[in-house]
Amino acid sequence: MKDTIGGLLRSIRKRRKMTLERLSELTGISVSSLSRIENTQLGLTIEKVDLLAKALDIAPEDLISRKPGAVDGGAVDTVGHASDLRRLNVDRARDRDRKASSYRELNLRYLFDEDSDRSLDCMQITIESISVWDSEFVRHPGEKIIYVLRGDAVIYCEGHAPLILETGDAIFMDGQMWHSTVAVHGAPAELLVTYYHGPHAAEGLFETQVFTPQSWASLKAN
Repeated sequence: MKDTIGGLLRSIRKRRKMTLERLSELTGISVSSLSRIENTQLGLTIEKVDLLAKALDIAPEDLISRKPGAVDGGAVDTVGHASDLRRLNVDRARDRDRKASSYRELNLRYLFDEDSDRSLDCMQITIESISVWDSEFVRHPGEKIIYVLRGDAVIYCEGHAPLILETGDAIFMDGQMWHSTVAVHGAPAELLVTYYHGPHAAEGLFETQVFTPQSWASLKAN
């Protein structure tokens, strides 16, 4: 019974310490219908799934996942472990306050909580329009993709000519070369940055440095 939707509904309801009567009040579904649903004698419509999910403070897909114990306090848990290729994690804006951290020209929000077992990170970044020589260049292990959601930006990458990125443009790059991105035209730009740091990220260093036009030119010459 526990591996049915009805069994999962009963399990979540009991963990919420909620009676059938209270669930009926919150959803408008009769007690007898709720009892039949929990005992797999009555099917669920999409409308009823939505009503039950709201009353239990969970996402609708959590109710139909048929994985008892996967829901605790309304949060969506990772399915499986680091070695399980079936892992799945949902980061819902309504469930989590993605607090921004600001540094120099960057305002950064991480999608998903920090996970030492995950080799992929994703960030939403707003960058200010400043001179690249006032920004901080970085280099680090791994690879990244930068997608411009809004605005225009210029990116300096070691060994390459500066590139202008417009709204909708994307760039793939090796993170181990010095690079910095700033907005242009006097307006901020918004980026989606996906960063694959791989299993050996801890072996490399995340480095930062401020360059001048002269020191940057010298770096390219070397």
